Amino acid sequence: MARVLFVGSALTILQCYWITVAEAMWFAIHVTVQSIFFTAVFGLIVVGALNAALVAASPRLAFTRQELLLLYVMQGMGAAMAGHGFMQLLIPLMGHAHWYASPENDWAELILPHLPKWLVVSDPGALRDHYLGESTFYTSEHFRIWATPVFWWSLFIFAFSGAMLATNLLVRQQWVEQEKLTYPIIQLPLELIEHPRQLATSRLMWLGFALSASLDLLNELHILMPNVPGIHLKLTRIDVFFTEKPWNYIGWMPISFYPWAIGLGFFIPLDLLFSCWFFYLYWKAQRVFMGVVGMSARGGSFSGFQGIIEQGTGAFIAVGIGAIWASRRHLQSVWRSISRRTTEPERDSPMGYRTTLALLIGSLVFLIAFSLRAGMSLWVAVVFFAVYLLINFSISRMRAEMGIPVHDMHNAGPDQILPPLAGTRRLGTRNLVVMAQYWFFNRAHYSDFMPLQLEGFKLSSRIGGRSRNMVIAIAVSTVVGTLATFWAFLDTSHRVGMAGRIEWFGWEPLNRLAGWLVNPLEAQPSTPVFLGIGAVTTVFFAAMRSRFIWWPLHPAGYAVSNSWGMATVWFPLLLVWAFKGILLRVGGLGMYRRAMPFFIGLMLGEFVVGSCLSVIGTATGSRVYSFWVY
Repeated sequence: MARVLFVGSALTILQCYWITVAEAMWFAIHVTVQSIFFTAVFGLIVVGALNAALVAASPRLAFTRQELLLLYVMQGMGAAMAGHGFMQLLIPLMGHAHWYASPENDWAELILPHLPKWLVVSDPGALRDHYLGESTFYTSEHFRIWATPVFWWSLFIFAFSGAMLATNLLVRQQWVEQEKLTYPIIQLPLELIEHPRQLATSRLMWLGFALSASLDLLNELHILMPNVPGIHLKLTRIDVFFTEKPWNYIGWMPISFYPWAIGLGFFIPLDLLFSCWFFYLYWKAQRVFMGVVGMSARGGSFSGFQGIIEQGTGAFIAVGIGAIWASRRHLQSVWRSISRRTTEPERDSPMGYRTTLALLIGSLVFLIAFSLRAGMSLWVAVVFFAVYLLINFSISRMRAEMGIPVHDMHNAGPDQILPPLAGTRRLGTRNLVVMAQYWFFNRAHYSDFMPLQLEGFKLSSRIGGRSRNMVIAIAVSTVVGTLATFWAFLDTSHRVGMAGRIEWFGWEPLNRLAGWLVNPLEAQPSTPVFLGIGAVTTVFFAAMRSRFIWWPLHPAGYAVSNSWGMATVWFPLLLVWAFKGILLRVGGLGMYRRAMPFFIGLMLGEFVVGSCLSVIGTATGSRVYSFWVY
């Protein structure tokens, strides 16, 4: 186990540095804006290839399947730490307000007096070196200035991850071992770990690999030599053809042909595939209706109308509550075990349920105490994290069932729901300021830990690994990934400068905060209505699905489909839905299983070529073809 943790920690550091440079600093490719992190898959492929050579040379030194799994999960956790939905947003926020405060935006009066000094960097010299570069992070002065906020945010992240891990451990036996959930996202790493030789000798896999790899290589050649024609696979807007009212209310609507999304979509259940693209079009139709009747687009983001975002949030909350309700008997047995009336449910648990509950309570107490010290009211902190955990619980359940390629849920967290529910005056300045600092894990749900951890336990169950080792690997990668991401950002920013790089992650929450402080938002009567509509609709779909086997609409598809992420992949999912439906009708499950290697190849070809090009571009600073997303 020690060598796995050592190698896994090294790979985690490489993941964090790679993603920081490629995605955050150079904005070359969106590595973590998808549910399966292709850099972690690429790392698994490289380690697996080296391990195959080690098996031939010295079998005793080779990694086992269980050890390869731990290395993969550690890399995934590292990618999540540095990802587009987590620390990649935190570090730009730590100095943004002090660096960009000016007489024009009046942040010095509105925001700076209320910022917790122990969570931000305010020293002008340190900020100058951080934002303008041409310096080095490795000075005693820089270490001293950055040490305090890095220390406190690191503790926050450890407790944050601990709460997710404890929640997963409480439902692990039910969701991993008892329920027959499909876990589509684990299929690719599972095949790479469990059946590497069969995969390597599959002609269908190599056909899919060659198809997606050759398309990406052709597009790279087009960048190098523009006279060579490329094949556009990425986003093509079709909303430009809808210029007349009311159809112009349809908003941004692209189509795409991402091979990896088609490959992953093949493993998603047919009803969920249908629900994804159907409800995406449903939300577009609702946008047109809302535009015709003149409803407000306040804070609409990619969905266009706040009412649509609030319906989606209500749907996520309802899915989370439904998942808890469906697990109620298991949770009752967990409680009996905690109260020592029985110990049966603990037989396969990586730690006792009493220890797990203590970890959950301790983590939540720390998060709330942290928030109180930062200036948040107790009731706001409790509601804030309750809503956030419920949304994360919902996303974990949806990934386990449907494996959606992207689940971003932009601008729909508790920091966006509480102000229109309660009004910004009632919340007060300090609560709003803290919620602005928490923007880094609420802006979008790309890098959520909970589903990654849960999928690690599922992989461990399939391969026959020890869940206790998985807990240790997750904990170590959390610590290493957090510190490695801070180091990667600060090392790079002091050399090349943070100015002009992903700075909208600072502008977005602080401009919103300043707007609320200058023009307070009153409680909106429409917000609870739309939240209720989303929740009730989800419950209705769930009830119909449980009562009628023919019912085609899945509540998870309704919840996840009104976002930027679904806009990027709805068309590939429609294509694979049509193909998979015909395949199952004509050839049944037998033909479906025989076709699986081809779709695994589609993912592998794009991930391998995309990773290699990303490494080249990152190392040389040159422009390369990015297969995802723009």
